[in-house]
Amino acid sequence: MRLFRLTSLLCACVVTIAAAPIVTGVYNGASWLPPGLPNSGVAQGAILTVTGTGLGPTTLAEAFTYPLPTTQGIGGTTIQVKVGTVTENCIMIYSLNSQVAAILPSATPVGNGTLTVSFGGASSSFAIQVVAAGFGTLTLNEGGTGPAVVTDTNFVPITMINPAHPGESLILWGSGLGAVSGDETEPPPETNLYPTGLQVLVQNQEATVQYGGRSSSPGLDQINFVVPAGISGCKISLAVTAKGVTGNITTTSVAPAGQATCGDTVNALTAANLQKAISSGVLNIAGVEASRFVGANDTLVAPFTSFSLNTLIRSYGGTFAPSIGNCLAYEVEGTSLTYADPIQPTSFLSAGSNLVLTGPAGTRTVPASSTGFYSATLATQPSTYLGPGAYSVTNGSGGANVGPFNWSFTVPPLVVPSIPASINPSQDLTLTWTGGSAYPVVSITLFNGVAATSSLNSYVQILCSANAAAGSFTIPAAYLSLLPPSGFGTPTKAGVNIQVAGIQNASFTVSGSPGLDDGFFDVFVYSGSVATIQ
Repeated sequence: MRLFRLTSLLCACVVTIAAAPIVTGVYNGASWLPPGLPNSGVAQGAILTVTGTGLGPTTLAEAFTYPLPTTQGIGGTTIQVKVGTVTENCIMIYSLNSQVAAILPSATPVGNGTLTVSFGGASSSFAIQVVAAGFGTLTLNEGGTGPAVVTDTNFVPITMINPAHPGESLILWGSGLGAVSGDETEPPPETNLYPTGLQVLVQNQEATVQYGGRSSSPGLDQINFVVPAGISGCKISLAVTAKGVTGNITTTSVAPAGQATCGDTVNALTAANLQKAISSGVLNIAGVEASRFVGANDTLVAPFTSFSLNTLIRSYGGTFAPSIGNCLAYEVEGTSLTYADPIQPTSFLSAGSNLVLTGPAGTRTVPASSTGFYSATLATQPSTYLGPGAYSVTNGSGGANVGPFNWSFTVPPLVVPSIPASINPSQDLTLTWTGGSAYPVVSITLFNGVAATSSLNSYVQILCSANAAAGSFTIPAAYLSLLPPSGFGTPTKAGVNIQVAGIQNASFTVSGSPGLDDGFFDVFVYSGSVATIQ
């Protein structure tokens, strides 16, 4: 529930304690999905999280015993939700100045209503959308993206260094499967809410669901499923659809039978690297990525990072992309489509004062903007820098932590995709391309946005990794349903922006103190257009 993010806020001053509550957001406490999207809202009986200021005490107050409090509140905080003529008192879980959590009673009607937080004799209200179901998967970074909270049947967490295996029964944890009967302030009976109709996609394949309902804790749901055959990777996608609504898309790790770690082939999460991380406790990785999206500038981004083992297994693993054959979705609110890994590296590694990139269009010097981090605009549209040809990147004489390197490869002719004029989100979408056989992987991205407030938009980006030589890839409708039908693909054009790129990459080790266990160099140029949404 992102409590670890709040430790820096525990020393608020007396003025903050006395300030009236101000609510800034209401979310499913597991998924943290922004408003205005097809899968937004809080389900009946789900755990909700409220953000803001002045919501509760400066020291965390938690409910440790049953029955959980309602009208008596916790830490002086109470929450009510009104939909139509019905008002329900929420069941409190914890309270803090900047964040409170509660269970939305199952008796709350479906529809648009108002949530009111009261603390210190004052109150603040905010809009809430109550839905019949909207499963939010808990994640190890507590932010609703990245590695999911999945365990085996002995409740041992599944991670990159303790992967699942095909045919194994797993438990996926979250909140939002829907309403239950009975006293929700007490531990609930374990009732299967979905004898049929609950869909779990693992690497875009439908898994056998054995149970979907409450766990032994109020508001907390579990889904027991079986890992399908033929699946392997460190960032295997998990998508849950309940009552026609797909929740946040997360990942898990699956390895072939008998293999102790997962292993990918086109990023730093190889089996060998993960074994290094287990033996040493850290993994030192860097990614130098030069890229261009349609309608955007050519850019270079290069973080040189060190991850402790515990940090690594909770992170994105150095890349936003999933394992080959999978799709992820990032759903964010802001003024532009930007996001970052909630789990940052343990430290950044000094690799020198500059990187020098050389390509067919000349040389670009990219200075470090901070220790171990480099970024630059290589060309401003409509001018371009990236294209087919030979590339190299060097750090000269190196830095305090990473020795000198000079990486190079040749980018083949660009992949040419076939982009449809329109898509139907209720149907699977198959995209095709030519020229992929020269690349190890093709990246596919679909994104659009919709106005969430007067100043902010909610965005959806679906990101898939495909076998480039296959020439085609199918995106399940469960993912496409996340796209807002009235959304825009560009600020001036309605629809969804669909782009495809072949990614040319190479992987290297570098000496130094401590040096790099894996440094990867990527160059990719997207092609595509905006399709309308039927």
